[in-house]
Amino acid sequence: MVSLFSPVFYVDECLENIRECLEKGWAGPGVKTAEFEKEWGKYTGYENAVFLNSATAGLELTFKSMKELYRWRDGDEIITTPITFISTNHTIMDAGLKPVFADVNDTLCLDPQSVRDRITTRTRAVAFVGIGGNTGDIKEIAQICREHDLKLVLDAAHMSGTRIKDTGLEDIVDVSIYSFQSTKVLLTADAGMVCCHDGGIAKKVRTKAWVGMDKTRTPWSDENTQRWYFDIVDFGGSYFGNDIMAAIALAQYRHLDSDIERRHKIADRYREKLAGCDKLEFIRVPEDCYSAQWLFQIVVPKRDELMAFLESKEIFAGLHYLDNTQFRHYRYAKGTCPNADYYSRHILSLPFHLRLTEEDIDWVAESIIEFLEGCASDKA
Repeated sequence: MVSLFSPVFYVDECLENIRECLEKGWAGPGVKTAEFEKEWGKYTGYENAVFLNSATAGLELTFKSMKELYRWRDGDEIITTPITFISTNHTIMDAGLKPVFADVNDTLCLDPQSVRDRITTRTRAVAFVGIGGNTGDIKEIAQICREHDLKLVLDAAHMSGTRIKDTGLEDIVDVSIYSFQSTKVLLTADAGMVCCHDGGIAKKVRTKAWVGMDKTRTPWSDENTQRWYFDIVDFGGSYFGNDIMAAIALAQYRHLDSDIERRHKIADRYREKLAGCDKLEFIRVPEDCYSAQWLFQIVVPKRDELMAFLESKEIFAGLHYLDNTQFRHYRYAKGTCPNADYYSRHILSLPFHLRLTEEDIDWVAESIIEFLEGCASDKA
């Protein structure tokens, strides 16, 4: 059997870190959390990093914090993509903002011209999703945001380790939200991180993540206050990360760059084995993108039939993602993004994880070619 995902943990290192937490009673947010925030801020180049219990929490708190800080109004618009996990767009709507769907291009990321076409007087930001670790045309999107005084939010759930070769993502993006969910490139059980340069956003996200609590202020005195006093200065929930997840993240983080190199080798072998098949297309990755390579995707005819064929051989592929405008909740935008509609019906995510052997990759590729050539023979 060849699975779509198969998480790899560096077990001894993870257990060593977790043991320290358990022996010292570090279960909630504390020493390991702060250490990972510091390390991830340095790695990504951001001045502020806030560790949370999921990337979805990070997206939710980001949009709510930006709305309040920048005084956006209910119904103000965020240009976003229909090819993403639904959390991206649910969290926009949950903040009282309106997702406005722009189309994608052959990178599966937002198409710059479509973004330009969607800008109105109520547009406040663009939410860019780096599918599979791909940066797409984000530099052009960033330029559009600068021209129109829009904020750029990066849903970087797939992008732990992704870089642009001639600039830093931190130089062109206002806020990036990373995922450390159990199948991601840098994985824990589940966790996320909000990264930004704006200390105001970071502080507000952190406060909202801890039920709106601020331990530096009290409602009755600013002098001689004891450490157990606090004030509630905002509305929030319980979104903070914890030391157990941070301990796992720190162990996995030591291997991140070498893991990505291994992923590149797997992707290269897929390309080599599938290169002679003219019945499929590869997703474009710009030359200046060093991708974290969370996914390896192809575009094929009869995608659903191919998935069933592969499953008959115990090869399990996936779909990332369905066009969100097909969902009842976002049907107001149905038909507005023809490229997204096409890719939603034709993209296929191949098995992609560090446990794959060369024999596994060759078998998957040979099975795909067998199916596609069979389709051509049927037409003949």
